[in-house]
Amino acid sequence: MLFIGIDLAWTYKNESGICVISGSGEVKFLDAGIYTNEEILEIIRNYSVDEMCIAIDAPLIVNNETGSRGAEGALMRAKINGHRLFAFNSNRSYFMKVFGDIRGETLMKMIQGEFPDTEVGFSESKSNIIETFPTGICCGLFPEIYPVKYKRKPRISFEETCRQMEMLFNRLGRIETVEGHISGLSSKLTLDVTSLTRNEHKHTEDKIDAFLCAYGMYSIYHGRAEGKMFGNTEDGFMVVPVKNA
Repeated sequence: MLFIGIDLAWTYKNESGICVISGSGEVKFLDAGIYTNEEILEIIRNYSVDEMCIAIDAPLIVNNETGSRGAEGALMRAKINGHRLFAFNSNRSYFMKVFGDIRGETLMKMIQGEFPDTEVGFSESKSNIIETFPTGICCGLFPEIYPVKYKRKPRISFEETCRQMEMLFNRLGRIETVEGHISGLSSKLTLDVTSLTRNEHKHTEDKIDAFLCAYGMYSIYHGRAEGKMFGNTEDGFMVVPVKNA
């Protein structure tokens, strides 16, 4: 099984992060850039194997015109490692008005057109495409550092955000150097918080989120985490890995 994580920008003007992890845990590709849907599909083609899990941080199934999906409600009512999470309420009206497209839905259909055997919903034996949530992945897999506020938010200084990103960066490094679950991450993900600019921070954040998407599903597949599904494959869903005790 090949694991592909995509931190998909909702607008085509912003960059998306992409990560590819082999079945043995080698990080074969990790980068972020302003990719078109076709360029993302081309990267998938370049690494594709018979069985792939493609995990995307973006709403993939949005049937409701207004309000929110059941997936967001189920996630926010649940507790993951004792924490409640917030998820953006997705609806078609908002996406079409603001972005003119539901990009996750569009990309999902393109992937299914290219790889017609790809199922919607997590599977350990067949190629599949799922929606996931990097904040939920951090909470599920790294409860010892959660909440780690590595994304820029109002009322949090840039210096503090960089410090939090460094905390997560160091925890991700342990996956390779101490736990030995993966290889090749350190050569593709570097961080120097002493000289980090705001643009560099966003670029690194996108790469981290893409890695989390791929690694979260890799962890479920290899039995290091349980996959918790919120919502359903008809009206929208999210899968979050929760670390096994």
